[in-house]
Amino acid sequence: MERLYKDVLSALQKENKEEAVKLSLAALSSGNVTVPELYEMVLAPALISVIDEYPKDEELIWREHVRSAIIRTIMESAYSFVLEERKKAEQNKGKVLVVCPEFEDHELGAKMVADFFTIGGFDTTFVGARTPEKTLFQAISIVEPDFITISVTNYFNLVSVKKLIENIKEKFGDRITFIVGGNAFASNPEAYKMVGADMLSEDYEDIMKITKEAGLA
Repeated sequence: MERLYKDVLSALQKENKEEAVKLSLAALSSGNVTVPELYEMVLAPALISVIDEYPKDEELIWREHVRSAIIRTIMESAYSFVLEERKKAEQNKGKVLVVCPEFEDHELGAKMVADFFTIGGFDTTFVGARTPEKTLFQAISIVEPDFITISVTNYFNLVSVKKLIENIKEKFGDRITFIVGGNAFASNPEAYKMVGADMLSEDYEDIMKITKEAGLA
């Protein structure tokens, strides 16, 4: 795994999209890694590392955008493996809506989480970044999710997440279970209680635990 990480990271640092995609898909095809392992042990740390690689904002911003775009392509290309791994799980465990707060620009973490829920046997709808509250209400009315997962990267968005959860509960009642995750909770995991969520998800294993706690395993 360490070798794969170094090779993929090297390709990303060179912004060699073709090589990064080829390495990732070859690892999945060989069965040496699972989708959760690829996401958590290769792609996520390779994305985070860009912050240390480029300390000046002027360069960091566009470099991060390029790297994010390549990683997104890898994830999209890996979706057939997501569906293959889903076959191992019990199906129809419930409906999950995966979103980001209205002013959250980062959505790759949320996309990873959506794939994790899909692998786990959930009916998953990925909405993504910058979802206005009014739009989200419509999605909830149509999808009727059992779970809403909110991915928060920017710590300053926690206040808006708290208000969002309060407003959803006021409009739709207490039938929905709220799960939050993302770098915004890294320094204070207990903050999930402050925003009114029911659970904090930090990785794929947490999602599997959620399955068991909800009596769905």
